Amino acid sequence: MGKIAFIGLLLVAAIVVVTGIMSRQANSEQVAEWTQARLIPAVSVTQPATGEATQSLTLAGRLQAFKQASIYARVDGYVKEWHHDIGALVSEGEVLAELDTPELDQQLIQAQAGVDRFSADVALARSTLDRWKKLVATNAVTAQELEQRENSYRAAQAQLASAKANVNRLQVQKDLAMIPAPFDGVVVARNKDIGDLINAGSDESEPLFMLASTHPLRLNVQVPQKFARQIQKGTQAQVSVPESPGSRYEAEVVRSNSAVDRLTGTMLVQLMLDNQDNSLLPGGYASVKLPLPANAAMLTVPVSALIFNANGLSVATVSGAGDNTTVSLKTIEPGRDLGRDIEIASGINATDRVITNPPDGIENGDLVRVVNGQQG
Repeated sequence: MGKIAFIGLLLVAAIVVVTGIMSRQANSEQVAEWTQARLIPAVSVTQPATGEATQSLTLAGRLQAFKQASIYARVDGYVKEWHHDIGALVSEGEVLAELDTPELDQQLIQAQAGVDRFSADVALARSTLDRWKKLVATNAVTAQELEQRENSYRAAQAQLASAKANVNRLQVQKDLAMIPAPFDGVVVARNKDIGDLINAGSDESEPLFMLASTHPLRLNVQVPQKFARQIQKGTQAQVSVPESPGSRYEAEVVRSNSAVDRLTGTMLVQLMLDNQDNSLLPGGYASVKLPLPANAAMLTVPVSALIFNANGLSVATVSGAGDNTTVSLKTIEPGRDLGRDIEIASGINATDRVITNPPDGIENGDLVRVVNGQQG
């Protein structure tokens, strides 16, 4: 009996050992399979979308007054009085300031005195000419002497006309001492005060006033070259400003400079906004949303799907299913950059399954695991 029991124990031990070895081998194979599966990159895929009816382009711009003028004095003098300060709304022709011009006043008085003197000379020459005309009829004077008197009369008339012209010139200068607004607008700067000396001929002089017309407003934006031809005159845009985040303002494209700047690669486009309520401030930043006609025939993919390498620009597509899902790289020609998406002009089909997150170094024929998107 003892011998039989011993043999039984040996059999049981052998069975336990064999079972353990087989279990460890099975576990090892499962681990190997799991590890091998983890080595295959996991990717997500999507199918290209068709172009929408419209797209938009958002650009930064700067608001500008439709008209803006630096107002200088045209005559020398002192600021006698100013009638409007910054922020004042003024009408065309309204006086902004007055200058005191003592030297010009004296010149005007002197010129007027010259007119009076030459008027007297003309009157004297006229009466002398009349007397000599009577004398020549009686042969008391010669015709040559009469002609000399006529020339003297004409010379006196010319001197009087010159004196009057000088008075008119000085009067025009005197009128310039009243500084008017050249158009309707708002005073955005006043740089002089009462008593300040004004030198009209100085190159370093600063303007007395800055005047801006704030309705309408101009808005300049720089449009990238690839969109330049799509922005046409009459295009309607929406404008927003930081100080009014919930408000939208309508603007219209009115002109462009029809040239691309060689340094920035952009074209200057100007829009016009109605600002009758003066809610927008000239000089401020604005965000402009310009509509773009989309090409419905083009497909779009996420920008993250693009692959840049020595072979150019491409996307990775997948074929097959399950453990046999393989990669195929396709060279593409890009269209417009739409932000998170990009248009593809050629290279892929609408039925392709495009990898949205291609791993680094992906190559044709690589195996991948599709973890979401279309499985095929």
